[in-house]
Amino acid sequence: MSSKTGYLQRYLIIIQQVKRNRYIDIDTLINSVQNQLTYYDATDNVGVSKSTIRRDLREIRDRFCIDIAYSKAYNGYYIPDDEGQSDIEMMLESLNLLGILYVDKKLPQFVFTEKRKPKGMEHLPQLIQAIKNSWVTEFFYLKYDNSLSHIRKVEPYALKEFKGRWYLLAMEIDGRPEEHGCIKTWGLDRIQNLLVTRKQFWKRPEYDIEQEFAHSFGICSDKDKEAEEVILSFSPMGGKYNESFPLHESQETIIDNERELRIRLKVKLTYDFIMELLSQSQNMRVIAPAHLRDALIEIHKRAIEMLT
Repeated sequence: MSSKTGYLQRYLIIIQQVKRNRYIDIDTLINSVQNQLTYYDATDNVGVSKSTIRRDLREIRDRFCIDIAYSKAYNGYYIPDDEGQSDIEMMLESLNLLGILYVDKKLPQFVFTEKRKPKGMEHLPQLIQAIKNSWVTEFFYLKYDNSLSHIRKVEPYALKEFKGRWYLLAMEIDGRPEEHGCIKTWGLDRIQNLLVTRKQFWKRPEYDIEQEFAHSFGICSDKDKEAEEVILSFSPMGGKYNESFPLHESQETIIDNERELRIRLKVKLTYDFIMELLSQSQNMRVIAPAHLRDALIEIHKRAIEMLT
């Protein structure tokens, strides 16, 4: 096992053990890590000691932004309740997959990942630190004609993933007057010459990213739009797909029989949402609202005209 692989496996096991065993003491944690490492190949050279675990805990906090705290009262380690549990689960999944692929060299022969790799992933560590510390960030942004824009200075608030691509949600400093105080979406694949200035800015406490995107599908919040009740009917096959991978967190099933799966959700009718519905239109009917159904029909009509 390479040293990098050993680190990954230890990080994964430590997070899992602390998450499962609140206030786990360091001796128990060491034993758990040593026992779990025996399930992986070529672990003979991976040593585990108190200093190793403590160093790993610092690395987990600095690299993956998961704060594992120590309680003197309970003499053990724990993950604070205010840590994002969904983010931790996503990190566990990523570390687990990386560990498996690195440890067993035979796996790539039958585990196939997407050949198209999104650009801009190298910016993630710097942007995470900039967001955590409220640091002004600068970059050039690639235009659609592949020319670079003037330098952009932004106040970064959050990162958002959508269909394998990552986006920065940030307020631009000295941008267009009509966009003042608005969160804009920046694709990491189009960011060039990223610079984190370490100049702090004041985050607006009234701005709630999670709330703004609560009823959105995709990367645009379209804050001027109101969320609407949408009812969709899918064929049994299309329904199974959407049941296993819901369109939105508000999705609920209202009919499930041999003829259809009918769902209800509350979302904003954004461009991304409409494009998603078009991709499934062969197995789907829009029950409500009527204007959404009319919009999809109109798009299909224009597409037919272009093909004939």
